[in-house]
Amino acid sequence: MEKFHRQNGVGFCTLALVVILFSGCTKEPGEGGNSSIRGVVNKEIRIVLANPATYQFTTPAADEDVYIVFGDNVSPDNDINCNYKGEYEFMNLRQGKYTIYVYSKDTTGIPQVDPDHMVIKHEVEITEKSQEIVVPTLTIYDTP
Repeated sequence: MEKFHRQNGVGFCTLALVVILFSGCTKEPGEGGNSSIRGVVNKEIRIVLANPATYQFTTPAADEDVYIVFGDNVSPDNDINCNYKGEYEFMNLRQGKYTIYVYSKDTTGIPQVDPDHMVIKHEVEITEKSQEIVVPTLTIYDTP
Protein backbone atom coordinates (compact mmCIF):
# COMPACT_ATOMS: atom_id res chain seq x y z
CA MET A 1 0.00 0.00 0.00
CA GLU A 2 2.86 2.39 0.80
CA LYS A 3 4.39 1.71 -2.65
CA PHE A 4 1.04 2.65 -4.26
CA HIS A 5 0.93 6.01 -2.44
CA ARG A 6 4.53 6.83 -3.39
CA GLN A 7 3.88 6.09 -7.07
CA ASN A 8 0.69 8.20 -7.12
CA GLY A 9 2.50 11.02 -5.33
CA VAL A 10 5.26 11.01 -7.99
CA GLY A 11 2.68 10.91 -10.78
CA PHE A 12 0.75 13.81 -9.26
CA CYS A 13 3.95 15.89 -8.88
CA THR A 14 4.93 15.19 -12.48
CA LEU A 15 1.47 16.16 -13.73
CA ALA A 16 1.51 19.37 -11.67
CA LEU A 17 4.97 20.28 -13.03
CA VAL A 18 3.84 19.75 -16.64
CA VAL A 19 0.74 21.92 -16.12
CA ILE A 20 2.82 24.71 -14.56
CA LEU A 21 5.40 24.61 -17.36
CA PHE A 22 2.85 24.78 -20.16
CA SER A 23 0.73 27.47 -18.54
CA GLY A 24 3.83 29.65 -18.05
CA CYS A 25 4.83 29.49 -21.71
CA THR A 26 2.34 32.07 -22.98
CA LYS A 27 4.45 34.77 -24.58
CA GLU A 28 3.49 38.42 -24.55
CA PRO A 29 3.79 40.63 -27.65
CA GLY A 30 7.32 41.93 -28.09
CA GLU A 31 10.74 41.03 -29.38
CA GLY A 32 11.98 37.45 -29.59
CA GLY A 33 9.93 36.13 -32.50
CA ASN A 34 10.40 35.92 -36.26
CA SER A 35 7.67 38.23 -37.57
CA SER A 36 7.97 41.83 -38.73
CA ILE A 37 5.95 45.02 -39.13
CA ARG A 38 6.96 47.49 -41.82
CA GLY A 39 5.62 50.49 -43.62
CA VAL A 40 6.21 53.96 -45.04
CA VAL A 41 5.78 57.44 -43.62
CA ASN A 42 5.10 60.32 -46.01
CA LYS A 43 5.19 64.01 -45.22
CA GLU A 44 2.50 66.23 -46.77
CA ILE A 45 3.51 69.86 -47.07
CA ARG A 46 0.75 72.48 -46.73
CA ILE A 47 0.99 76.27 -46.58
CA VAL A 48 -1.69 76.31 -43.85
CA LEU A 49 -1.69 73.10 -41.81
CA ALA A 50 -5.43 73.19 -41.05
CA ASN A 51 -6.37 73.77 -44.69
CA PRO A 52 -5.99 70.76 -47.05
CA ALA A 53 -6.63 73.10 -50.03
CA THR A 54 -3.17 74.62 -49.42
CA TYR A 55 -1.47 71.29 -50.23
CA GLN A 56 1.90 71.76 -51.96
CA PHE A 57 3.55 68.32 -52.31
CA THR A 58 4.25 64.99 -50.61
CA THR A 59 7.73 63.71 -49.84
CA PRO A 60 9.17 60.68 -48.01
CA ALA A 61 9.49 61.39 -44.27
CA ALA A 62 13.22 60.69 -44.06
CA ASP A 63 14.69 60.32 -40.57
CA GLU A 64 11.30 60.57 -38.80
CA ASP A 65 10.92 58.58 -35.57
CA VAL A 66 8.40 55.72 -35.67
CA TYR A 67 7.32 54.19 -32.35
CA ILE A 68 5.95 50.75 -31.45
CA VAL A 69 3.93 49.75 -28.40
CA PHE A 70 3.74 46.05 -27.48
CA GLY A 71 0.25 44.90 -26.51
CA ASP A 72 -1.42 47.02 -23.84
CA ASN A 73 1.75 48.71 -22.63
CA VAL A 74 1.45 52.41 -21.89
CA SER A 75 4.83 53.70 -23.09
CA PRO A 76 6.57 53.05 -26.40
CA ASP A 77 8.67 49.88 -26.27
CA ASN A 78 10.95 50.76 -29.18
CA ASP A 79 11.48 53.35 -31.87
CA ILE A 80 13.30 53.48 -35.17
CA ASN A 81 14.13 56.15 -37.75
CA CYS A 82 12.77 56.02 -41.29
CA ASN A 83 15.31 55.65 -44.08
CA TYR A 84 15.65 58.20 -46.89
CA LYS A 85 12.54 56.73 -48.59
CA GLY A 86 10.42 57.04 -45.44
CA GLU A 87 10.51 53.27 -44.88
CA TYR A 88 10.76 51.54 -41.49
CA GLU A 89 10.67 47.97 -40.18
CA PHE A 90 10.37 46.43 -36.73
CA MET A 91 11.77 42.90 -36.87
CA ASN A 92 11.94 39.80 -34.64
CA LEU A 93 8.46 40.26 -33.16
CA ARG A 94 6.26 37.65 -31.48
CA GLN A 95 2.54 37.12 -32.04
CA GLY A 96 0.27 39.73 -30.48
CA LYS A 97 -1.16 43.22 -30.83
CA TYR A 98 0.98 46.25 -31.62
CA THR A 99 0.44 49.98 -32.07
CA ILE A 100 2.64 51.87 -34.55
CA TYR A 101 2.67 55.65 -34.36
CA VAL A 102 4.43 58.83 -35.48
CA TYR A 103 4.10 62.46 -34.52
CA SER A 104 2.91 65.15 -36.91
CA LYS A 105 2.30 68.86 -36.71
CA ASP A 106 -1.30 69.47 -35.69
CA THR A 107 -3.76 69.93 -38.58
CA THR A 108 -6.91 70.42 -36.51
CA GLY A 109 -6.36 74.12 -35.87
CA ILE A 110 -7.46 73.64 -32.26
CA PRO A 111 -4.97 75.17 -29.79
CA GLN A 112 -3.14 72.38 -27.97
CA VAL A 113 -0.35 72.18 -25.43
CA ASP A 114 2.13 70.91 -28.03
CA PRO A 115 1.06 71.54 -31.65
CA ASP A 116 4.06 69.52 -32.94
CA HIS A 117 2.85 66.22 -31.49
CA MET A 118 -0.41 65.16 -33.13
CA VAL A 119 -0.41 61.34 -33.10
CA ILE A 120 -0.87 59.39 -36.33
CA LYS A 121 -1.26 55.71 -35.41
CA HIS A 122 -2.21 52.31 -36.71
CA GLU A 123 -2.95 49.13 -34.74
CA VAL A 124 -2.00 45.69 -36.07
CA GLU A 125 -1.99 42.11 -34.85
CA ILE A 126 0.51 39.39 -35.66
CA THR A 127 -1.47 36.15 -35.63
CA GLU A 128 1.03 33.68 -37.13
CA LYS A 129 4.72 32.90 -36.87
CA SER A 130 6.96 34.36 -39.62
CA GLN A 131 4.27 36.88 -40.57
CA GLU A 132 5.13 40.14 -42.35
CA ILE A 133 2.61 42.90 -41.67
CA VAL A 134 2.58 45.93 -43.98
CA VAL A 135 1.07 48.99 -42.31
CA PRO A 136 -0.87 51.38 -44.58
CA THR A 137 1.09 54.56 -45.33
CA LEU A 138 1.20 56.93 -42.38
CA THR A 139 1.02 60.60 -43.46
CA ILE A 140 2.38 63.40 -41.33
CA TYR A 141 1.99 67.13 -42.04
CA ASP A 142 4.30 70.13 -42.11
CA THR A 143 4.68 73.58 -43.60
CA PRO A 144 7.33 74.68 -46.13
